[in-house]
Amino acid sequence: MFGIGNEINASTLAGLAWQPEAAPLRDGLATAADRTSVADGVSRMLAAADRASAGPGRETGGRELVASEDSVTAGGVRDAYDLQLYRNPDGTYALELDMSIDFNFVDGEDGLDWTADEKQQFIEDYKQVVLESWDGHAITTDDGQEVELSINLDINERRSGLFGGVLERLDGQENWSVDIIRIEDGGFSQSYVIPSQNKGVFDSEDVKPVNKGATDPQVGAAHEFGHMIGLPDEYNGSAGPEAAKDTDSIMHTGMDVRERHLDLLETWIENLD
Repeated sequence: MFGIGNEINASTLAGLAWQPEAAPLRDGLATAADRTSVADGVSRMLAAADRASAGPGRETGGRELVASEDSVTAGGVRDAYDLQLYRNPDGTYALELDMSIDFNFVDGEDGLDWTADEKQQFIEDYKQVVLESWDGHAITTDDGQEVELSINLDINERRSGLFGGVLERLDGQENWSVDIIRIEDGGFSQSYVIPSQNKGVFDSEDVKPVNKGATDPQVGAAHEFGHMIGLPDEYNGSAGPEAAKDTDSIMHTGMDVRERHLDLLETWIENLD
């Protein structure tokens, strides 16, 4: 399967670099910039440097780092997340998926403005619904090795103002930038991600369950997270005819995470040979 002698992918070091990029416009609305705050950017770079200096086979916090890769490309999505595979002291394995996200909170129409408390609550609710759906699953490789998946989300609000915009462009290291549009309670707005740009547009209702005909009501944020790790929609046949029938799947209209949804991560582990 995988061994201690695996080298860190070259993207580990490439991921430490930044390249300024202007925020694009979409329908007259500036989408979230591709940058995070100075403190967050530096912290993330130091963490990557830490992993690089530790190297595969070295002890980190009582666990042995087997392999790591920054800026993983998955399902055609570039820089979707970072991965670290650890061997625990008891011989079990853990796979950590780290994703850094910038939220740009966009005020809605007719005075529907975000308050500071609402922004913080949305961040907390987003983390909860994503982790409840995706965190803690066991991945079983072809040779029978079980690996527990751990999801780590680093979510920050995009800085505002002229000075904040400059800092965002200079220093960010996030995997995704997402606009969160404030809409009325119980309302609807089409949510989506743009894989080729590592961007998304969600709304304030995306952390609430909506009955779409499956066994369990679907939470939009948990479904969209599947796209952010490289998975396609299943209700339109993009993932094949069998998946198209599986209405309870989280990538269809339900909330169930299937083994096939973890195939990208399993493949990464198995390719460490």
